[in-house]
Amino acid sequence: MGMQKKVGIIPNVEKDIDFAVTKRLVAYLTAHGCEPQIVEQVAQETGLSGYAHKEEEVYAQSDFVISLGGDGTLLGVGRKSAPYGTPILGINLGHLGFLTAEENAKAESAIAKVLDGQFKMEKRMMLETSISAEKEEGIEGILALNDICINRGLLYKILEFNVFINHEYVDTFQADGVIICTPTGSTAYNLSAGGPILKSDAQIIAITPISAHTLTSRSIVVSAEDTVMVEVNPREDTAFTVSADGQEAWTLTGKQVVEIKRAKEYVSIIRTNTQSFYDVLRRKLGR
Repeated sequence: MGMQKKVGIIPNVEKDIDFAVTKRLVAYLTAHGCEPQIVEQVAQETGLSGYAHKEEEVYAQSDFVISLGGDGTLLGVGRKSAPYGTPILGINLGHLGFLTAEENAKAESAIAKVLDGQFKMEKRMMLETSISAEKEEGIEGILALNDICINRGLLYKILEFNVFINHEYVDTFQADGVIICTPTGSTAYNLSAGGPILKSDAQIIAITPISAHTLTSRSIVVSAEDTVMVEVNPREDTAFTVSADGQEAWTLTGKQVVEIKRAKEYVSIIRTNTQSFYDVLRRKLGR
């Protein structure tokens, strides 16, 4: 064994009941000469204060982090780990997803493989988004691993938006919203909105209208090098929402320009099992 590995553990507090899995994996890691790192609040609640660190330090200092939960948990961990380039091992505490490597019962064997160098690393592209309006301050640096969604408010009329690619006008949609997704996000909201399934390592971006009011509205797939710009023209002063990975959201009114491009950061996902993307896909689609 070389240097003592620092391993972050980020549990979904709703799924890791009484932090049972966190405690189990802390014990396993220490027994195998690793230094677990957990966020202060979790450390206090688990009586493991010796391993407490500020959240930012857990992401910045760990050789890899273990995400305990489902794909949703890993999305949140992904957005936080990406700026530091820290790889993520996803341990699923529910149904096996597209992003998680192993299920709870096999957590230790997955960690053993990582420590032994028996794993594949997948680099997943992310989106970076900025929102600007004529009169107010803009929002910069929004990161997403799955998708950026622009949705109408529940009570309001459909949205009208103009889509541009590299500042060239594409079309005006009238719809409940639009999803701009990465290949990772293509099997999430994009899929249920009728968008295409994209191979997970492809360098492309899909633009899919949600419940469009014309049948000719189809997904548009562009290169990851392209910049997508959505000009939202809400009727009167109705509110709409821009969300990243369905987890962070901004509610806005008035005309806004949402610009989306490939981020310089990416998420590194550790794979320890032999299941292919297509194996998971068939199972998820109920085949």
